[in-house]
Amino acid sequence: MAQSDDVRTSTIALVGFLGALVLFVILVGLEVVYYEVAARQRKAKETVQPQQSVTAALDEQRVKLAEYRRLDAAKGVVRIPIDRAMELVVRELTGGPTQEANHGAKP
Repeated sequence: MAQSDDVRTSTIALVGFLGALVLFVILVGLEVVYYEVAARQRKAKETVQPQQSVTAALDEQRVKLAEYRRLDAAKGVVRIPIDRAMELVVRELTGGPTQEANHGAKP
């Protein structure tokens, strides 16, 4: 049997080319994964912002529900806390005296 001491350059070139091609595909795949994860994180961060504004709006509404305020002095329209309003409605429906009745005011 005859042995060849020649280097098979075509085989080495093919292996090198395939290795470079595989490396390129891996790098492109990693870049796609990176941008996908970055987009998901950006979207998650953006959805947190509206929740903070919703929380602020809810806090503002809670303050409005808990404060006394004169809305229209000419018509005698006032805002009272929701708890007090519920208490007055329950007293009115059960026939109990209201605070206004206790002070001699007309209901």
